Amino acid sequence: MMHAIGRELVSSAMSIIFKTEKWLKEKMFGCQTCGQCILTHTKLICPMNCPKGLRNGPCGGTLDGKCEVIPEIDCVWTNIELKKKGSTSPKIHLPPEEELLNTASYVNLFNGKDRETRLPHDFIDTRHIPATSTLADKMERGEFVVTLEIASPLTEKGLPRVEKIMKRTADHVDAVNTTTNAGGVRSLHSTVTGKVVLDHGVESIIQFCGRDHGKDAFLSEVEQAMQMGYKNFLLLTGDWLPDKERKVAQQTWFPMDSSQMIHFANQQLEDWRQRLGVVPFIGGAANPFSTPMNVSVERLAFKRAAGARFCQTQAITHVPTFAEWYKQIRQGREHDPKLTIPSLPLVGSKKLFRILCRLPGVYVDPSLHEIMEQEDFQRASLEWAFGIAEGVIEVGAAGIHVMNFGMPAELIDEFLVQIRDRAKAARARSGVQFNPTEV
Repeated sequence: MMHAIGRELVSSAMSIIFKTEKWLKEKMFGCQTCGQCILTHTKLICPMNCPKGLRNGPCGGTLDGKCEVIPEIDCVWTNIELKKKGSTSPKIHLPPEEELLNTASYVNLFNGKDRETRLPHDFIDTRHIPATSTLADKMERGEFVVTLEIASPLTEKGLPRVEKIMKRTADHVDAVNTTTNAGGVRSLHSTVTGKVVLDHGVESIIQFCGRDHGKDAFLSEVEQAMQMGYKNFLLLTGDWLPDKERKVAQQTWFPMDSSQMIHFANQQLEDWRQRLGVVPFIGGAANPFSTPMNVSVERLAFKRAAGARFCQTQAITHVPTFAEWYKQIRQGREHDPKLTIPSLPLVGSKKLFRILCRLPGVYVDPSLHEIMEQEDFQRASLEWAFGIAEGVIEVGAAGIHVMNFGMPAELIDEFLVQIRDRAKAARARSGVQFNPTEV
C-alpha cells in the first residue's frame, strides 16, 4: 500500500515538473519538449524548432537565412550560428532518443538519462586511414574528375534508361551518383541502379539520406553496399517528404542529419577495413549560396571534422559566389588535396528549368533565366554551362558533377567529350597543372 502511494506521489511530482517546465520553456524558448535539452549549447535558441529537428547546424536548403521547409520563417540554425559568432563547436550532438520525448528535461538531467544525447561527442580523426575507391585515389592525386547524376527509376522498368545512358557516357565519367528517393518520392534503391553503373566498369556513388534511416539501419545498409562492391557514399540530410505537412512537430523530425551519418560511418572505418578490406570514401554536401556565407563555410568544416572526405555542392550558377566561398573553405588548407566537386546543371527543358528554380537551396542566376528565354536556348545553355565549368575549375574545383535538366543526349555527350580538354586549359590559365597520370 505504502509503495503504491509512493509511486503515485512520484508520478504526480514528475507530471507537475514536466508541465511546469513545458509551460516555462514554451514561453521563453519555443520549447518542443524533446526531453534532452541542449539550449546551453545553442545560445538559448531551441534547435528543435527546425522542422527537420536538426541538432548540429543548418541543412543545405537555406537561402537568405530562411528555412528550406517553411520559407516564411528564419532558419533556426542560421540564427544560432550568427549568435555563436564563428565559435563552431568541434563536437557533435547525437540524434535525440525517442523514449525521452515529452518527458521532463530537468528530471532526465538529474538522473543522467539524457547524458548521451544532451552532451556533445568528440570526433574521431581517421585521416590516416586511406579510402579504397578509385575515385578517392584520383582526387587525392589531383586528377580532374567528372561525375554524373542518374536518378534511380521508380521501378525496374526504368533500368533500361539507365543502361542507355551508361552505354553513351561510361568512357567519359569517373563515377555516377545514383540517387535514392529524390525529393522523398519512393524509387529503386541507389544500389540497384548502381549495379548497372558497375556493370559498365564505372564506380557508383551511393546516396543515403538521414531522413530515411535510423543509425543501425543506416550502418547495416552501408555495410551491405560495400559487400556488393560499392565504395563511394554521399551522405545527405534529405529533402522534405512531399506527403508531410510543412510544420514544426516531433512527428516530422528526421532520424539523423548528414553530420551524424558521416560521424557514425567514420567511427566504423577501422572495423570495416579489418573485416571487409574496404574503407569507404565518405562525402557530404554544401551550399555556397547560403547566406551568411560563413555559416556554410563553417558547416562544411564541421562535416570534414566529422569524417567527410569529399564535398559535392548545390548547383552552381554564378562563378564569383563560388570563387569567394571556395577561397574561404581553402583558407589554411592550401596544401591539402582539393576534394570539392561543384554541381553543374545542364538545362535543356523549360519545364525542368522551372523545377530547378524551385529546388530547395538552389540559387539560379539571372544569366540563366535570360538564356532560357531565347529561341535556341539549348545551345546557349550548353555554352553557358561550359563557361560556369571553366570558371569554377580556374578557381580550383576538383572536378564537375553533371546534373541533367532535360538537355538532349547529343548535347550532354558533347559536354562530356569536351570538358576534360576545357578543364586542362582552364587549369593552365590558373597556373594549376594536371597530374602527369591524367589522360
